[in-house]
Amino acid sequence: MGGLEASLYVQSDKECTTVLRSQFNERKEENQELSDKLSKMKIDYLRTLSSNTGSAASKLRRGMTLEIDDCKFCFEAMKTPHYQPLVDNKKIIENLQERITLMNMHLITKREDNEKIIKVIKDLKKVDQRLKEKEQDIEKEMKIKFILSCNHPVTGKLINSFLKVHKDELLPVVLDKAYKLMKLAPHIPIERCRLVKYDYSFDVMEQSFDLDEFQHQTILQLMGMDGYYDLFLETRKETESFKKYNDGGIKLKISVVDVSTGEVRPVKPMRGEVGWTIEGLKQYIGEVFDLNSSCMRLVQVYGYQDITSIWEVTCRKLTSTIENILRGNRSSPYRQFYVSSDPEDCEKEFEDSLMYKYVDYYINWIQLNITLPPQPEVTATTSKRREGEIIMKIISMNEQKRGKERNLQVEVDRRITLAQLKEELAPLIGVQPTGFIVYRISGSKANEMKELDGTLKYITSGSELIVRLHVGRAVQEGGYCKIKLYLLQVNNTEFCEFMMESIVTKGTPVREFKKQIIEEAKVQGIDCVLELDKMRLREKWGVSTGNLFLDDQLIHASGGIYLEQLKQPEKKKYDRQRQVYVIRWRPSQCSVDPTEEIIMDDNYDPRHVIEKLSELSGVSAEYITYAKSTSFPLKISCLNIENQLEWKYSLRLKQHFSLYDGCVIYYKDSREKMKELTDRERSEIQEAEEARLKKI
Repeated sequence: MGGLEASLYVQSDKECTTVLRSQFNERKEENQELSDKLSKMKIDYLRTLSSNTGSAASKLRRGMTLEIDDCKFCFEAMKTPHYQPLVDNKKIIENLQERITLMNMHLITKREDNEKIIKVIKDLKKVDQRLKEKEQDIEKEMKIKFILSCNHPVTGKLINSFLKVHKDELLPVVLDKAYKLMKLAPHIPIERCRLVKYDYSFDVMEQSFDLDEFQHQTILQLMGMDGYYDLFLETRKETESFKKYNDGGIKLKISVVDVSTGEVRPVKPMRGEVGWTIEGLKQYIGEVFDLNSSCMRLVQVYGYQDITSIWEVTCRKLTSTIENILRGNRSSPYRQFYVSSDPEDCEKEFEDSLMYKYVDYYINWIQLNITLPPQPEVTATTSKRREGEIIMKIISMNEQKRGKERNLQVEVDRRITLAQLKEELAPLIGVQPTGFIVYRISGSKANEMKELDGTLKYITSGSELIVRLHVGRAVQEGGYCKIKLYLLQVNNTEFCEFMMESIVTKGTPVREFKKQIIEEAKVQGIDCVLELDKMRLREKWGVSTGNLFLDDQLIHASGGIYLEQLKQPEKKKYDRQRQVYVIRWRPSQCSVDPTEEIIMDDNYDPRHVIEKLSELSGVSAEYITYAKSTSFPLKISCLNIENQLEWKYSLRLKQHFSLYDGCVIYYKDSREKMKELTDRERSEIQEAEEARLKKI
C-alpha cells in the first residue's frame, strides 16, 4: 500500500503542477495582451495631448506615464520564474484594469473639457472679429470723401486730389489736412488759405468757410450728407482779401459772342449772387470777361416743345434782379446767357442785329453727314424756297465718281420739315423728292424718316443720314436694317472689297434681298456682274467668314455681310449642310493650290471629308491626310503649314470633329516629301507671306 500511495501522490503532484502551469500560461498571455493594450493606449493618448510641457495636461501625462511604467514593471515581474504567488495575479490584474479604466475616463473628461475650452476660444475670436468689423464699418461710415481742388500758388495749375476726413472733425482740422495734402508748404502759409464749398462739375464756388465764422462747426454740419458738393482750397496773396461767397448763389453759363467774326465762344461757368440786378450782373460779366458793360447785350434762350425763342434782357429791366429774369426757366439749375459788347451793333433793333443772327444760327442750326446715292443721269430738279431764305448750306461733298456713293456734309436749320430737307437734296440726287427715302442712322440701325411735316428738332448735330432711291419696290412698314455689303474673293490678295450700303426691311427673305442688291448695284453703276442663283450672302465677323444665309431665311439684323460670286448655282440647300473651304498643300513645292470648297452633308465623319477630298483632287483616299484650320482668311504662313498644323486626320485615324460654314481644311498627299528650301527660297517665301498677312 505504501508504494501505491507514493505513486498516487506523485501522480497527484504532477497533475497539480500541470494545472498551475496551464494557469500560469493563461495569466501570462492575458498579461501580454494587457501590456500591448496599455502600450497602444499610451501611444494614442500621447498623440492627443498638447506639446506644451508646462501645461496641466503635460504634467498629468508624465504622472500617468510613471504609473503605466509601474504597471508594466509589475507585468514583467510576473513573467519571471521567481514570481510565485499566481493566486494573486487575477486580483492584481483586476486592480490594474480598474486603475486603467479610471485613468482612461479621466483622460476622456480632460479631452472633452479641452474641446469645450477650444470651442469657447473660437467663439470668442469670432465675436471679436465681428466687433472689429463693426467698428471698421462705423469708422468707415464716419468718414467723408471729397474731391479737393486747388490752384497751386506757384505753378498756377489746377490740381485735384481726394480728401478723406471724419464727419465730426472741426473746420480747422480739415483745413490743416487739406493744406498738407496739397503740399502748399513752404510756398504759402496756412493763414492765407481757406476752404470753400465747391461745385466740381460746374466749376463754381458755392459758399466760403472763413475760420472766424465757422471754426466751431464740423465738416458734416458745413457740407451736409448729400455728397453733391466738394471742396476747394482757396489761396490769396499777402496783400489780398478773400471774397465772400454766400450760400445759395445762382449758377450761370456765359458764352461771349464776337459779332465781328460771328464766333460763339465756349461756355464758361460763373456764379451770380442772390439779389444782383441785371445792371450789377453786366458789370460783373464785364470784369470777368474784359467787356464794356455800357454797350453790352445780354441774350437768353428759352425752349418749349419745338419752339426755341431768343430774347434780349433789355435796358428796361436793368433794375430787375436775376431771380425775376430767370423765373420762367426754373427747371434748369444752370442759366445760359449769350453776351456781346459792340457799340455799333448795340444800337440796332435786336432782331436786326448781328447778335441775334449769330445766336439764332448757333442755337437752331445743326450739322448733318448725309450719304447720297450716285446721281442718276436725269434732269435735275430745283427746290422752292422763299426769296432770301437759306435753310441749308453745303459744307463739303466728295468728288463725283461714276457709280460711287457720295458723302455730303451740310448745315441745316433744325426748324425746317423733312419735306423741305428732301426738296433741298433733290437737285443733288437728280430725282424728285418722292423718288427717294431718307433714313436716320442710330447705332447700327436705320430708321426711315416718314413724317414729311415733322421738323428736325430731335436730330442732334453730327447725326448721320442715308438716302436711298426707290427701286420699284413699295415702302414697307416695320423696322429697317442697315447692311454694309463687301465683295468676298477668296483667291484674291485683296479678298475683301466694300461694295455699297443697303437698307432692307426687317424680315425680308434673303432671296428678295438678293434681288434688291442686284437692282441697287445697277442703279449705282457698280462694276460687278451679279446673277441671282450664282451669288451667296454670308455673315461677316471682322474680316472672317461666318454662316451662309439660305434663300428662305430672313434678314433681321444690321451689320456687315459678305457677297460671294459663284461659278455654279449654290449647292448648299439645307441648314444641316456645311460649306467648307479646302486648300491643297504641296510639301514638295512648299506651296498651296487655289482655294476650293466642298459641301458636307455629315459634318462629323472624317471618312466623308476624305471621300470629298479624293473626289476633288484625284488622290486616292488612302493617301489623303488633312488638318483643320480656322475660318477664312488664313493667318498661317506657308513656311509653318507642315509643322504647325496637326495632320492627324486620315482613314487610319478616325477622330470625329465638328465643321462649320466658312472653316478651312488643308489636305495633302501623304506620299509627298517636304522640300528642302535654300536660304534664298525661304527668304522670298517669307517676304511674300508677310505682305499677304499684313493685308488681313
